[in-house]
Amino acid sequence: MRILFISPSHVDYLAATLLHGLRTQSGIEAIDVPRYDVIYSDYPMAQRRLVYGRGFTAFFGCEEEAMCRREQIDQRIARNEFGLIIIASIWSSWTWFAARSHSLRGQKIAVLDGADTPQVYPYAGLWLRHPRRWLLPNVHSNSLYFKREWTADSQFNLWHKLLPRSWRSLLPLAGHLRPLSFSIPEGKVIKALPVKAKDFPRHIVDAEVADHVPSSSTTYAFASEEEYYADLQVSRFGITTKRSGWDCLRHYEIAANGCVPCFRDFEQKPVTCAPHGLVPGVNCLSYGSAEELLGVIRKLRVDQYHSLAEGALQWARSNTTKQRAQQFLAEVTKGFDPALS
Repeated sequence: MRILFISPSHVDYLAATLLHGLRTQSGIEAIDVPRYDVIYSDYPMAQRRLVYGRGFTAFFGCEEEAMCRREQIDQRIARNEFGLIIIASIWSSWTWFAARSHSLRGQKIAVLDGADTPQVYPYAGLWLRHPRRWLLPNVHSNSLYFKREWTADSQFNLWHKLLPRSWRSLLPLAGHLRPLSFSIPEGKVIKALPVKAKDFPRHIVDAEVADHVPSSSTTYAFASEEEYYADLQVSRFGITTKRSGWDCLRHYEIAANGCVPCFRDFEQKPVTCAPHGLVPGVNCLSYGSAEELLGVIRKLRVDQYHSLAEGALQWARSNTTKQRAQQFLAEVTKGFDPALS
């Protein structure tokens, strides 16, 4: 299959990890247009530290594919040359879509929405404040819409906002909406649990927990990915929380380096919202306060900890970019060609 991948105009971890995974699939040619420079190993060293999250884990790891042709894209779309067109960030690529909505009819289109907001394009205040955008072509009538921060507010209408929030979860789900989450390159997942030397890593995003850990930092604590991973690998537990959105590459980095993810208020996460597959007591811990978390940790037996850590590592292995791309392609097949699924 030849895939046209319309690249974001900004750093987008969902797009980057899916593209990385697509490049691992045999029989798949993923053509990123324009070239998504930040994912490639030739991205300038001087600019890497300016990338959000310093580019750890998801960026700078791809090599340019030989004979990757990025020219005459509109003509090739007209010739139905692509088996799938992925709009990798609809919030930044809507002008590309709007300009080609007629020529895209009949094409198989997958829309990625990796924004932290639960709102779906174009049903957001940003768009409603501009009347000239009210008649923009929608993307959901002939596409599959893959959403990361999927909640009861992820509705392709405006009238749902008139309902009490508790009622919105009772609304039917849009048939073309699909879940999608971050993932981690397979080479970033350790092979076996390492020897542990301390309870917590240096980087702790929850300020309340950080107050109990001397020399910890709630901001960037490491200049290199290698240092960051090494610190996680000697730590028993990694702290993570909901910030702008529920899904975060930090969850995967913690688990992939043999730590048990400790996720604040995890039970409040909607089941439709990424991350998927984390189960408190099986491969992570959920807590509501630093005092609660420290109390749970003190009571954990060695065998219980080992089971949690193994569960976390297995969860990371099931959420590699390779696995995610396979899941994504299976959803595309099922969504467009049910008889072939």
